[in-house]
Amino acid sequence: MSFAGGVYTTLPARSYTDEALFAEERAKIFRRSWQLIGHANDIPGAGDYVVEDVSGTSVIVMRGQDGEIRAFYNVCIHRGHELLEGKGCARKMTCPYHAWTYDTTGQLRAAPNAANFPGFDKSRHKLRQVRVEVFFGLVLVNLDAEAMPFAELAAEAIPEIQDYAPNLAGYRHAARTERLASANWKVVAENFNECYHCAVVHKTLTTGVVDPDAYRTRGYDYGIRHVSPARPDEKKSYSYVADPEAKTDRFLTWWFFPLVALQVYPGGIVNTYRWKPMGVNRTKIEVDWWLPDSAPNPVEEEIILQHRTTTFSEDGPIVDSVQRGLESGGFDTGPLVVDAICSSQSEHPIMAFLEHYQAAMARS
Repeated sequence: MSFAGGVYTTLPARSYTDEALFAEERAKIFRRSWQLIGHANDIPGAGDYVVEDVSGTSVIVMRGQDGEIRAFYNVCIHRGHELLEGKGCARKMTCPYHAWTYDTTGQLRAAPNAANFPGFDKSRHKLRQVRVEVFFGLVLVNLDAEAMPFAELAAEAIPEIQDYAPNLAGYRHAARTERLASANWKVVAENFNECYHCAVVHKTLTTGVVDPDAYRTRGYDYGIRHVSPARPDEKKSYSYVADPEAKTDRFLTWWFFPLVALQVYPGGIVNTYRWKPMGVNRTKIEVDWWLPDSAPNPVEEEIILQHRTTTFSEDGPIVDSVQRGLESGGFDTGPLVVDAICSSQSEHPIMAFLEHYQAAMARS
């Protein structure tokens, strides 16, 4: 982002196409940021685990026999073989290479022939842990041991989440929509955070869910907050409350830089966005829906389908087309449309995104 002649501009096109820059982003941003794994209720029992790729690093997230959720690098401390794959339940983790065995706290419990290895003490050997936090039931990990705690980072969002999704910690996974976008992750993030395109691209969203005239976005320390009054009942595309304890007067989104968002529809219907940069021009987008019951009722299914077939699918060709334009050689930078009242027709959220981006890239 630059400020030229009184006008804010986008990053230059090469920022979205350069392989070396993408490698730098992986090191400075992705591997130092909180990334969403799922929900604590995805691994409800002792020994339940899921293995996820976190910016090129395989991570195990497991509930221990003591009920605590921990995360580990998915690597045996003996010779580096991976321990687990996919998801499942295991009372212990045994390496397929030499059968070194660990308990659910990561402590080494068995190593063949260790008794004949003088001075070898199993109690001094444990799997290397990864930072993990549970936030309203959502499980997040961070490869940076020195990162700010997520709850501290997201502190400004907590009061509203408590009001509009008060029982999220007890929700269950209900559905997933995913797509591999042929676009740089920044193209996808910028598109998600500005609503300048909403009236043009997202007719269902702007006529049935949010009020575009009152839609507002604002940058925070954690990222960007989106808020809109709920549509009056006669204008909503649905009239439904999933959680009677949830407030119903707002549509809210909290985007946590750089790869996570939490979205709450009026009535406590929740989805999360997770972005996975797979390459300089490939980004996997996963939208997971969380509801009080894992089996959506017909109304909930309709809401999920509506999102999948409108807002989500409408954004797909948009971001792919932007990426092609950035790679064409016919575009360098463009002006950002920024108004004084930070309306839905303003691109100030892109400015907020780029401020977070540039601060992260400036870190040593």
